Amino acid sequence: MSATPKPDKAPDLVLNRVFNAPRDRVFRAWIDPQQMAQWWGPKGYTAPVCQLDARPGGAWLVHMQAPDGHVQPMGGMYHEIVTPSKIVCTTWVKDDTGRYLVEGFHIVTFEATPDGKTKLRLESTLLQLAPEWSAARDGMKEGWSTSLDKLDSLMTA
Repeated sequence: MSATPKPDKAPDLVLNRVFNAPRDRVFRAWIDPQQMAQWWGPKGYTAPVCQLDARPGGAWLVHMQAPDGHVQPMGGMYHEIVTPSKIVCTTWVKDDTGRYLVEGFHIVTFEATPDGKTKLRLESTLLQLAPEWSAARDGMKEGWSTSLDKLDSLMTA
């Protein structure tokens, strides 16, 4: 297992959602590339490339395509996967030189409810943020929230 980074601060964002789907199904949508490609990214964005090596130490890569056609590659690493209850991963966006523009650390937990639904909790912490990407801090909540809206639509389809 890859060493898990330990942020030395509280999460920058915490979101809690309830999905009307079993925990196994919601969890699978986070580790199956065909499903993740359908919900990853803010509202209006698509993910024409979605490659996941969903295991501790495994990397992932997603190309988010904006409505205007701009493609933003992003990736990360899985640090911990406890099927079907927890995913710990990092995300990054780099410039053409390999410099991190933004790097985040995420803990996603999945809790089954007695009525067959799933409580999801996302804790997101910014590890690095380039000055020119300072707006990313403000957009985190909207970006994650609209991604989770898309996941909710996928779960109820």
